[in-house]
Amino acid sequence: MKMLLFLTFAAASALTSIAQAPIVRARVEPAKDIIVGQPVKLVVTVLVPNYFAGSPDFPELEIENAIVVLPQDRPQNSNEQIGGTTYAGITESYTIYSQQPGDFHIRPAEIAVKYADAPPNSTAAHVPLPSIAFHADVPAAARGLDYFLPTTRLTMTQKWLASLTRVRAGDSVTRTITVTASRMQAMLVPPLPMSAPDGIRVYQSDAAVEDRKSDRGEFLFGRRMQSAQYLIQKAGDYTLPAVELKWWNLATNRLITTTLPAVHFTALPGPAAVTELPPAQEIVAASPPKPLTPWKKYRYWAEVFLPIGLAIVLLGWMAHRFVPCLYRRLVALSKVRKQSERAYFSNLRRSCQAGDARETYRWLLKWLARFHPGVSLQGFLVLANDQALTAEIDRVTGLLFREKAGADEWNGKPLWKELKNYRVSCKKISYSPVLAPLNPK
Repeated sequence: MKMLLFLTFAAASALTSIAQAPIVRARVEPAKDIIVGQPVKLVVTVLVPNYFAGSPDFPELEIENAIVVLPQDRPQNSNEQIGGTTYAGITESYTIYSQQPGDFHIRPAEIAVKYADAPPNSTAAHVPLPSIAFHADVPAAARGLDYFLPTTRLTMTQKWLASLTRVRAGDSVTRTITVTASRMQAMLVPPLPMSAPDGIRVYQSDAAVEDRKSDRGEFLFGRRMQSAQYLIQKAGDYTLPAVELKWWNLATNRLITTTLPAVHFTALPGPAAVTELPPAQEIVAASPPKPLTPWKKYRYWAEVFLPIGLAIVLLGWMAHRFVPCLYRRLVALSKVRKQSERAYFSNLRRSCQAGDARETYRWLLKWLARFHPGVSLQGFLVLANDQALTAEIDRVTGLLFREKAGADEWNGKPLWKELKNYRVSCKKISYSPVLAPLNPK
C-alpha cells in the first residue's frame, strides 16, 4: 500500500513538473495563399510559470532562398492560466521575405529563457522552437513572365543629359532609366531594353544598384539605374520604342505595367567638313635621328608611375593590415557600451518616466542582471530591504501579470526615484574609503 501511494505521488509530481515547464508557440501570418516576396510574420510566444527572471534570448533564423528580418518591435507581454498555473508570456515577431516559389522550412533552433520555477529561486532552460513551414507561390496571372517583381510600389523615371530638340548627326546623348521598388532588393529588378532604330548606335553601361535599409535593418527600397549612350550616325527622324516593366502589386493583388512612352526626335545634318590644302613646305634634308637608349625611352614613365605604384601598394598593405582590426575594436567597444549597466539603467529611466510598464519590467530585468549578476528579482528585493521599492516593483508586476487592465495608466516616476536612490546608496558603499582608527589602543 505504501509503495502504491509512493508511485502515485511520484507520478503526480512528474505531471506537475511537466505542466509547469516553459512553453513555446509559433505561427505564421498569413498561414496560406502566400505570394513570393510578400512579408510573412513568424510570431513566437514564450510562456513560463510565475514570472520571467530575464529577457528571453530569441535566436537568429536562416531560411534558404528567403530573407529573415529579426524582431524590431517592442515585445508583447501577456499572462494566462494553464492547468491551474499562472503563466507569463512574451511575444516577438520575425519578418520573412521569400525570393522564389516553393516550400520554406525553419531550421531547428532553441530559445534560452530564465524564469522563477519556485519563487524566489529561478532556473534557466533551452526550449526548442516548434517546426514551422509555409509555401509561397507566384500568382497565375504572372507565371508566364520571365521575371516576377512583387512590391507595393514601383516607379520608373528617365533622364537625358542633353536636349533632343537640336541634336545633329555625329552627336551623342546619354539616357539614364531609374527603377525604384519598395521593400525589394535592387538585384531582383531585371535589365531594361534600351534599343534604337537604324542610324543610331547604342552603347550601354553597367547598371548601378542600391539597397536602402532602415536603422532597424528592414528593407525600404531597391533602386536600379541603367544608362546608355545613343550615337546619332546620320540625320533623320527617329523614334525610340517605349520601355515597359511589369510587376505584381501586393496591395491590390494585380499585375501592373509601368511604361516610359516612346521618344520621337529629329536629328539635323552635321556641319559640313571643309578640307584645306596645307601650304607647300620646303624639303630639307634631315639628319638621321640618334637611337634612344632604353633608359631615356622609359625614364619619364619610370619617374612618374614608379613612386605612385609604390605608394598605392603601401597604402593597400596598411589598409589590409590595420583597418579590419580597428573596425572590430570599434564594433566591440560600441557593443560593450550598449550593453553596459549605465546604458541599461538609462533605458530603465526612460521607460519609467514614459509610464510604460511593459518596457520598465523588461529593462528592470536586464539592468538587474548587470548590477547584481546572478540575483533574481525576488533576491534583489530581499537584498535591498526597502519597503517603498518593494511596493513599487510589486505594483508594476501586478499590473502586467495579475491584472487585465491599467498597465497603460501606470506612473513609473515613484519606482524610478526608489531605484535611483538604491543605486546611489550602493555606489557610495562600494567607493567609500576605509579609514584606520585615529587612536588605536
